[in-house]
Amino acid sequence: MSKRLEKLADDMINLTPEESQKLALIVKAKLMPEIAKQQQQGLLQQANNPMMQQMGKRQNMNMQMPNARMAAQQGLLRQWCLKQEYL
Repeated sequence: MSKRLEKLADDMINLTPEESQKLALIVKAKLMPEIAKQQQQGLLQQANNPMMQQMGKRQNMNMQMPNARMAAQQGLLRQWCLKQEYL
C-alpha cells in the first residue's frame, strides 16, 4: 500500500500543467455530490435548530430599511473618514 501511494505521489508531481488541470477537474467533479450532500445536511440542521431560527427573527426585527437620508449620511460619513485618514 505504501509503495502504491508513493508511486501515485510521484505520478502527480510529474504531471504537466494541462494534466494537472484535468486532474483537478476530475477530482472536483467526483467530490461535488458529496459536497452538495454535506451542504444540504448543514442547511437542514440549521433549519431545525430553534436557536438559529430565533437569531434570524431577532436580526430581522432590529434592522431598519435604509432610506435616502440614511444612505446620504452613510456616504458623507464614509467620505469624512477617508479624508481624516489622509490628513
